[in-house]
Amino acid sequence: MLSPAQVDAFRADGYLVIEGLLGAAALRALREAVDELTERAQGLTATTGVYDVVPGTGGGGPTVVRRIFHPAEVDPRLEEVALSADVLDAVEALIGPDIEYHHGKINMKPPGHDAEVGWHQDLPFFPHTNADLVAVMIYLDDATEENGCLTVVPGSHALGPLDHFAGDHFIGMVTGDLARVDLSRAVRLPVRAGGATIHHSLMLHSSAANASPRPRRALISEYRAADSMALCPDAEVNARHYGRLLRGRRPGTLRLEPRVFRIPTFAPDLDPRSLYDMQEEHRQRSAGGPPASGGR
Repeated sequence: MLSPAQVDAFRADGYLVIEGLLGAAALRALREAVDELTERAQGLTATTGVYDVVPGTGGGGPTVVRRIFHPAEVDPRLEEVALSADVLDAVEALIGPDIEYHHGKINMKPPGHDAEVGWHQDLPFFPHTNADLVAVMIYLDDATEENGCLTVVPGSHALGPLDHFAGDHFIGMVTGDLARVDLSRAVRLPVRAGGATIHHSLMLHSSAANASPRPRRALISEYRAADSMALCPDAEVNARHYGRLLRGRRPGTLRLEPRVFRIPTFAPDLDPRSLYDMQEEHRQRSAGGPPASGGR
């Protein structure tokens, strides 16, 4: 369970770092599961419902995996960690006793491949009636400044939803609205393997490309308060754990907070681009070059 000081820090800053959340055995099981899943992806040349692969890999060489979707559904060892008491105790301290699962993924950030993620918030991708959603990132490897650890702007969750559009295009990153943010206050969050970060759904965050020879893999699980409901069609709705009540009860009411969202204009089930590709396409357009091609 988190201490009162940690809860207060989260309320003020919008994030926490928790070292040593996993013991050695749990961390070993997590790594074994991800290693096996990565091995199963070899030979893929395009993104699937489980794997987001780097465009251009897998055609006779090793397939480089950027992301694994729905980890709690594809391996029981990953499910055990995502639904563990230690994780849910921390989540309960931050969003209350009634907890639903929203979605999960593993971000791989392999060495030698960009996998840069620009400034964004989570909630504009899936607007809800309130902002009591948190993302728990558990690190399989040491997350360092060199391999692209998470970077956050403390207190930015209090700004509300920022604009993730360029014109009429949802680009999955904040550009013009960055003028509202004091980026000089940004802090990087190195964390040792087995540790975790937790961030608020409106926390402005990013991560640099991996400039080291070591991977930076993280199991990311998003949880929501049971009185928060999606406002738009949700790409995760067909996932087995989506909306699953993990603790407490469903109160039978919705809690509404006054926020204005621009509705995301992409449908992940129909649009083959990933977050990485949406952001890269925008960078290419802004630079006057051809749009990025390739997988999701």
